[in-house]
Amino acid sequence: MKLFLTSSTITPNLIKPFEEFIGRSSQGLKAAFIPDAGLKTDGDKSWIDQEMTELATDLKWQVDKITLANESIESLDKLFAYDVIYVNGGYSGYLAEVMRKSGFAKKIPELLAKGIIYIGSSGGSMVLSKVQDSASFYFGEPEPEALEIGGLGLVDFEFYPMHDSRWTEDLVDKIKEKRNKKLKYYLVRDGQALSLENDKIKIYGEVIVLDKEI
Repeated sequence: MKLFLTSSTITPNLIKPFEEFIGRSSQGLKAAFIPDAGLKTDGDKSWIDQEMTELATDLKWQVDKITLANESIESLDKLFAYDVIYVNGGYSGYLAEVMRKSGFAKKIPELLAKGIIYIGSSGGSMVLSKVQDSASFYFGEPEPEALEIGGLGLVDFEFYPMHDSRWTEDLVDKIKEKRNKKLKYYLVRDGQALSLENDKIKIYGEVIVLDKEI
């Protein structure tokens, strides 16, 4: 199982670490781009297509958009033809719900077992936790219902993307106050990432780790 979890896409400084992680050049990778989490957000959604375009132009990937809300577990067999499944940001509670309804949640273990790489961007990283505590109180876009929905449970920690556009000096203190202290947290800023291969975690950048306290 290979997971590469980012706060906001694979930025230029993460290209080399990502290529070292996958053991090859990333140019020419065939990627399925999952936009569902972002489609739930309010206002202009042009940033979704912009992120998809950047993967194609900056990283030289072959990118296809696949909206899970339009798919079934049978139609998702086409994902086996890709090198990468790239899951975009947005509301991760909603994303987890769509992943279950479409059958993606059942399909992803098979895809990972085949060596297909999962890349998360923001909400696409958050959704892999079991509890989705970080999504429930996420500052600026809280999803309290995410606790009832739950995540995919592929990782045993909470991922909190600390986007530069939302960064404040006291953000870390706010997260410490709101978080469930029974859970481990990784606070990841834009340009930082985590990689997971089976049970091995590697950190790229000055990621803040909040261990369990109870």
